[in-house]
Amino acid sequence: MTHLSTPLSVSKGSLNHTDDIKKSLNLSIELLLNTPLGCIPSDPEYGFVFTGLKFEIFEENNGTIHTESNDSSPIYKKKISGSSKNIQTFASELNEAIRQYEPRLRDTATVMTYIREKKEILVAVRGVILTTLEPYEYRTTIKVW
Repeated sequence: MTHLSTPLSVSKGSLNHTDDIKKSLNLSIELLLNTPLGCIPSDPEYGFVFTGLKFEIFEENNGTIHTESNDSSPIYKKKISGSSKNIQTFASELNEAIRQYEPRLRDTATVMTYIREKKEILVAVRGVILTTLEPYEYRTTIKVW
């Protein structure tokens, strides 16, 4: 079975593809992670909100992001560190986006950890590849602030 490679490119009149499903999944999740939520007019739900929050209020002590300074009614207040089982974390939003846009995976779990010393976020996604039932894992880091 072949899968599209990203970024998309055409050679000899056809889209490039790969037979490596893990590589294709990695590229798909990377694209989802790096696409700002709402920037694709045909599907405003595609993307991840975190790429648009680099200039918001960030409480480094507890790893929380706010989008307005009034704590009595924050527009957005979520923690970076946490698992996809906690709905008050960015990990749960990313996990939901992966479930929606990557049907080749099942039983996904996402964890995001803020590493204060390095000013980066470690992202770990685990799941099972639907067609082969193989375990799948994706890891990356995001530099912030």
